[in-house]
Amino acid sequence: MKNLSVIIQARMGSHRLPGKILKKIADKSLLDWVIKRVKKSKKIKKIILATTKNKKDDILQEIASRNKIFCFRGQNQDVLGRFYNAAKTHGSEVIVRVCADNPFIDCRLIDLLVEKFKSKKYDYICNHQNRLNSKYADGFGAEIFSLELLQKLFNYAKKKAQREHVTQYVWENKKKFRILAMQAPKSLAYPGFKFDINTSRDLSYIKKFVRANKINLLSTASDIIKYKLKEKNQRRLNYG
Repeated sequence: MKNLSVIIQARMGSHRLPGKILKKIADKSLLDWVIKRVKKSKKIKKIILATTKNKKDDILQEIASRNKIFCFRGQNQDVLGRFYNAAKTHGSEVIVRVCADNPFIDCRLIDLLVEKFKSKKYDYICNHQNRLNSKYADGFGAEIFSLELLQKLFNYAKKKAQREHVTQYVWENKKKFRILAMQAPKSLAYPGFKFDINTSRDLSYIKKFVRANKINLLSTASDIIKYKLKEKNQRRLNYG
């Protein structure tokens, strides 16, 4: 697909867990987990880290350079503006949006999005959460849309929350867009499971989970679901 990019939005100033993207899981930072797992995609050639111009985010530019991906630096609070300008600056016509707090992002689910988007039947497709009863767990997938849609969001979104969350305007105005929430296959249909990291408690759990199950960069979403089910079953046995 022509001019296809993944854009990962990240900054050090996370409200609930400051500096979380540099927190270590096993031997790698959270951000390194995300970048390295995205790089295993067969469909993605260009990856852009969209961060801020704040001094404390200088280190993120260094991480982007070390991982041989692009880096765009924009406004802190206007995440949508930063995202849009990152896409425009790098000539992205189709964008996959990946969150930097999803260490188990699965390149296969990114590739599924790209394949589905080729049909040109939809303005927006996602498989990153349980949207429209899609039954996906939180933390494996992503969102895909065109620069044309992103420009509309940039122009139409006025509320503070819509500027802080790139695609919130889409979900608040579903009738204006052709939306597809891909249905999770049976092996991944566990909408109650959550693998993103927002708090210190999330981070502590994921660290233990990775260590206990020897999860690595090659572990698939299906593998991780199996480990989670095993953990739940063991807990049930223990507390009977």
